[in-house]
Amino acid sequence: MKRRKVKAWWITSLALVSFFTIATTVIENVPIINGTFDLLVGGVRPNVGTDYKLYTADYKNKRDVYKAANELNERVVEEGITLLKNENNALPLKKNAKVTVFGKNSTNLVYGGSGSGGGNGLGDRKTLYQSLEDARIKYNPVMEKFYSKETKSYKRPDNPGMGSIIAGFETGEVPLSEYSSKVKDSYKEYNDAAIVVISRIGGEGFDLPRSMKKTYGSNEKINGARDANDHYLQLDKNETDMINEACSNFSNVIIVLNTPTPMEVGFLDDKNHYAYNENIKGCLWMGLPGDSGVMALGRVLNGTVNPSGRLNDTYARSFKNDPSFRNFGNNNIDGGNQYLLDGNPTGFYYVDYEEGINVGYRYYETRAYEEEMKLSSSTWYKDNVVFPFGYGLSYTDFTWTLEEAPARKTLNGQEELEYKVKVKNTGDVAGKDVVELFYTAPYTSGGIEKSHVVLGDFAKTKLLKPGESEVVSLKLDSRDMASYDYNDKNGNGFKGYELEKGEYTISISKNAHTPLLSDKLTLENNVTYTTDSDTNHEIKNRFDDVSSGLNQVMSRANYNETMPTTPNEDDRRTTQEFIKSLKYRKNDADKPWYTDEMPNQAKVSISKDDVTVVLRDLIGLDYDDPKWDELMNQLTVEEMSKLIGTGAYGTIEMLNIGKPVTYEPDGPSGFTNFMTDAGPVYNTTFYAAECVMGHTWNKELATEMGKMIGNESLVGDEKGTGLPYSGWYAPAVNIHRSQFAGRNWEYYSEDSYLSGALASAVIKGCKEKGVYTYLKHFVANDQETNRDSNGCIVWVDEQALREIYMKPFEMAVKDGGTTGIMSSFNRLGTTWAGGSYALLTEVLRDEWGFKGSVITDYALARYMNVDQMIRAGGDLCLNQGNKAPSLKDTSATQVSAIRRASKNILYTICNSNAMNKDIVGYKLPLWEELMFIADGVILGGCLVWGAIVIVIEVRKNKKEDDVENSTE
Repeated sequence: MKRRKVKAWWITSLALVSFFTIATTVIENVPIINGTFDLLVGGVRPNVGTDYKLYTADYKNKRDVYKAANELNERVVEEGITLLKNENNALPLKKNAKVTVFGKNSTNLVYGGSGSGGGNGLGDRKTLYQSLEDARIKYNPVMEKFYSKETKSYKRPDNPGMGSIIAGFETGEVPLSEYSSKVKDSYKEYNDAAIVVISRIGGEGFDLPRSMKKTYGSNEKINGARDANDHYLQLDKNETDMINEACSNFSNVIIVLNTPTPMEVGFLDDKNHYAYNENIKGCLWMGLPGDSGVMALGRVLNGTVNPSGRLNDTYARSFKNDPSFRNFGNNNIDGGNQYLLDGNPTGFYYVDYEEGINVGYRYYETRAYEEEMKLSSSTWYKDNVVFPFGYGLSYTDFTWTLEEAPARKTLNGQEELEYKVKVKNTGDVAGKDVVELFYTAPYTSGGIEKSHVVLGDFAKTKLLKPGESEVVSLKLDSRDMASYDYNDKNGNGFKGYELEKGEYTISISKNAHTPLLSDKLTLENNVTYTTDSDTNHEIKNRFDDVSSGLNQVMSRANYNETMPTTPNEDDRRTTQEFIKSLKYRKNDADKPWYTDEMPNQAKVSISKDDVTVVLRDLIGLDYDDPKWDELMNQLTVEEMSKLIGTGAYGTIEMLNIGKPVTYEPDGPSGFTNFMTDAGPVYNTTFYAAECVMGHTWNKELATEMGKMIGNESLVGDEKGTGLPYSGWYAPAVNIHRSQFAGRNWEYYSEDSYLSGALASAVIKGCKEKGVYTYLKHFVANDQETNRDSNGCIVWVDEQALREIYMKPFEMAVKDGGTTGIMSSFNRLGTTWAGGSYALLTEVLRDEWGFKGSVITDYALARYMNVDQMIRAGGDLCLNQGNKAPSLKDTSATQVSAIRRASKNILYTICNSNAMNKDIVGYKLPLWEELMFIADGVILGGCLVWGAIVIVIEVRKNKKEDDVENSTE
């Protein structure tokens, strides 16, 4: 040890072995670390036994299903593309048209949003120019080169990171000053039309800016902005100049909107608009098309496909006049939505839904009606709306005939109304049409708030050839026309759903503003609904505490006086008592979840050879079947707690009861793992954004998409475990409350019924292939700003909550049959949504009859308390394992909540394609094996090194001794 080399070996080896030992110990014992490794590069590797083929794929391998899924995606975009303007039959383009494409973003389209649903497919993304080539539309190569190569210094910025709050955002468009004479000279040869591409982004974790300022509090505008006080959904200066350039050189200008949300498009019809030009002859909304969907654009432009999309949102003329604009995000002030205590920031944020039910067309159509009642010549609608909800043009014409309507014109509040409409193509080309049913309920000024029109059903025809017709059926339960009176607005002593007596109008419409056929029915007496029609469970107010947080709610009786206002500093002041009320304190006494009956759980883990019931024995059994108790009795509290706390994109294996490891990827645009491409989720289709499906108005197509997702699931991890992707964090049905919500691309619509109908259809398709869907985000997660900053506090009245924000979830539970729900980051009032007993148990499970599991959104924040969650009716923590229920609390209430949550998780998985294959055992994760091998190599290397050093030193010692002896 006195030798230098021996000392070096000893110190280095000790350091290396100590470091790797400590690192291995930490990785092995800290769930957030080893769980993240599992997530990034794959977890345990199953040894697969019997394949039971409970669900079968329609495709042989990943390559085949990927091809079919991309073809389906192109069909989705074909039907989602919406024709907004087509003067003088500017579209379709003539055969072999030669066009010039304008727009820097034409070479860098927005294909989808960013974040958890951002997609990670094969990377063979199609371009707009490929779409034109495929459609035999010749494009100007000089312009394509100009945008892609010669303007590299101009680029749309990368999407902001999660948690960003941005004052303004550049479009990345090229200034007109960069257009050289060579570029301008190239127009002449490609002058049949100019196609101008306008793009906007969307993504998780940020909302779209409502100014074009560099920072809040300054008036300095960002690059390319027209005015600092404009917003991101207006044309900026460079885009305006570009459109003017196109209109100055082309008589046929077509705008293509590559956007996830509405834009202000007053320039299409308003001669006083700064970007209006009479040479803008056409406009198409394409949305975000996913990897392959842009190929549909060329087919629409050349007429191979007749556009049949309809708007999922109202296109208002000025978004600043929308009621939601006054209460959204940070209110255009740093911390402008944050509570203040003694003038100091508290770290708690909120949003007031002061507009009540006045969301989207419910506001614009109702306000216009009231204005016209005051003054028949009112121009309010034209002044405020460019295109109504449900609007869309076609290359052909259709006529409608009412073939069948209810013979009885009096209602009793229990019947189903059915209308059959004959749709005939009277034009010259084949096309599809959309028939929309709206209802109008009687309204008394100052009474229950009601919208003038509400969507009740819709149907899309098949492809009709010229002269061909089809009869479509539209159905509406009279009960579905009921309004929720949460504060006894009509003074009849009742709170809940009710139909008020009077005349009801059923309108068969082209859009929310254009009825073509109508029917009138009469209800002679008020009808109240005290129980749910499906479960017979009592319906009553569950959210009085949430409703009471609003100082006022917008009323149809007086729009001007009740128009929402932006909070000022006085509004944001709060008390220490209120801040204390936001912290969860475990207190089971006198709570509805309290129990003193301790479940009969196993004390030690029972081996698979000794269990009497395994999960496979319960497939297809009712949730309340006694066999479930037999299964659950075999589990220890520790086993169940670990199951609940480890739910990041999958669930853990429980080999003793035959529960397999499961994979549960994100998100609404197809299976993704946004954290990595290295795990078991790979080579899956990046579908068009959900808002594009919202534009299709096609339930059958939505079912096809769900079934295709199921096929991709069953092929699953082809090159690895061979297991399917059994769960899916989708679809998403939050509401387009504001045009500026960053995740509108992931949600269907501003309308609850359209959202619920399409989501239900997708879920049904998924279930055919055994995929369980975690419908998200439950509920009122309608903005990204501060959503997870201690849980953004949402104040909303219970009528709006039930009729708009909860309605699509209710439909997906009752009609779609979803067995999964994802709760949201935000709070309802002071209570975290994922820990709300009123929401997850009293409404979801009791009123609606939901059977299945509720998972949290990504549960890193401290306020997302897992013990609160399991008491409220939540089940699974989206977490890598460091957030399991407390094992220090061994009360009957805690253990009962853990057991109930575990059963819900197992019930969901039991009735899915996760049970297709029997797993006989598991190997360690590959990363863990490699880690142990690395440890062994380090230890062995140190030992070998030490042996060599010792041998050398021993020989050296002997030689020195020999020399010394010889000298003597």
